[in-house]
Order: sequence, then structure tokens, then C-alpha cells
Amino acid sequence: MAYLRISILVLSLVFLSFAFSEAKEVIVGGKDISWNVDSSKTLNEWIQSKRFKVGDQLKWKSDKDSDSVLQVTKEDYGSCETSKPIKANVTEITLDQAGPFYFISGVKEHCDRGLKLVAIAKPPKHVSPSPAPATATGPAAPPSTNAAAGPGFGLSNGILGFAIGLVGMALI
Repeated sequence: MAYLRISILVLSLVFLSFAFSEAKEVIVGGKDISWNVDSSKTLNEWIQSKRFKVGDQLKWKSDKDSDSVLQVTKEDYGSCETSKPIKANVTEITLDQAGPFYFISGVKEHCDRGLKLVAIAKPPKHVSPSPAPATATGPAAPPSTNAAAGPGFGLSNGILGFAIGLVGMALI
């Protein structure tokens, strides 16, 4: 019986740790070759349901012969300016700070038709957010609305771990 109690307690601690340390690897659009001008509407609908945090990694799968992904400033995102990206030919990126990350098509005509995306990274719950440095090349302040917020998988694991822990404590 003591072994069962200890096992339940250890298991609950493991689930709780997932709530605070689980970084995600996400394929943008959720499928192969989703970065193309025909999928721009679908991509924007897809991002609306996503919630990212610092440390998550985004991966793009695109037809490299017909398009590319650029990380740009908020201003260049708005105007589809492709000549001075923060990063060019992005295939994967780790969201290394809280705030918005702006991505556009490397083909200006595709960006003008809507092939662009904003991913907003939330700070980890246990770390207080620090203001982003004011630079001309870094991401700008987040928009006033955050449509990308949604339930996080790590939080559900944390709640499950907490519930298992309560049951374990009741058995002790």
C-alpha cells in the first residue's frame, strides 16, 4: 500500500512538471506544404486557435522552389516589405522571447495576397515578462487583441497531475 501511495505522489509530480516545462514543436498549418498562397486563409484560421509560449518551435514545410518564409518587423509585415528581413529562408524558429513574431512570404505578390502570419509567444507562467528591447529589427509590441490564445496542453497535464496528487494524499 505504501508503494502505491509513493507511486501516485511521484506520478503527480511528473504531470505537474509538464505544465511548466513542456515546449511544443509545431508544424505551421499542421500539415505538409501548408505555406503557399492558396492556403493563406486557412493558415490565418489555423493560427487563431493556437497558443504558443517562449521555447516553442515553429517549423515550416513549403515548396522551396516557389516560396520562402521571412521573419520581419511589424512595419514590414504590414507593408509586405521583403527586402530587409530579420531572418530569411526560415524553415524553423524557436520563439525565444515573449511577444509577437511576424512572418511573411518571401514572394511579395504572395504576401500581398495574404500569405503572412503573426505568432504570439506568451511568457512561461513562473517567469514575469520583461519588456522587449526597443530595436528597429525586433518584434514590436503585441497587438491589442490576442486571437491566438487558447487552451494549452501543458496546463491540462498539470491539472491532471494535481488531481492525481490529491487522490494520492487522500490515500496516505
